[in-house]
Amino acid sequence: MKIRLKDVRISFPALGRPEAFGDGEPAYQAKFIIEPKGEHAKLIKEAMKAVAEEKWADKATSVLKMLADDKKLAYVEGEYRSKKTGDVYDGFQGMHYLSARNSKMRPTIVDRFGKHVNDPSEIDRLIYSGCRVHAMVDIWAQDNKWGRRVNATLLGVMFAGEGDSFGGSSVADASDFADLAEDAADLV
Repeated sequence: MKIRLKDVRISFPALGRPEAFGDGEPAYQAKFIIEPKGEHAKLIKEAMKAVAEEKWADKATSVLKMLADDKKLAYVEGEYRSKKTGDVYDGFQGMHYLSARNSKMRPTIVDRFGKHVNDPSEIDRLIYSGCRVHAMVDIWAQDNKWGRRVNATLLGVMFAGEGDSFGGSSVADASDFADLAEDAADLV
């Protein structure tokens, strides 16, 4: 079930090139920070319930509870913490999050004007951890030889606006060096 998240903060984006986190296979991926009582939380939960009912019919409620207990839902109703230290990552304090990935193809990436961005380096400069984005994800239920889960496939991300960078992942702006620039006329 496709859903659109409007004006959310993104964290841990791997959108220019696929990356492997932990033991997983390389994939394009990101985490979207979700306000627990906001419209996005409601939209995601409704989508998860709908795909669970489609897949598991009258067992959907109990399967979703079991999957939540086993941490096998793409949407986590809790803060995102470091596995090493247990500390909550920047921006996740008091928030929930949706993990979305795509191992098959790069999601569509567009700038705030709707122009496609294809160069991996440009993507990495445009979409940084902490900026605001609009995202398209596909929520779906898995029940196969690899187990049961409710996943989110990352379909696309649109840059929506600046935000405080998490972990220093943004780049300097040319204006940051304006006072240091030499006058080109002096070099001729």
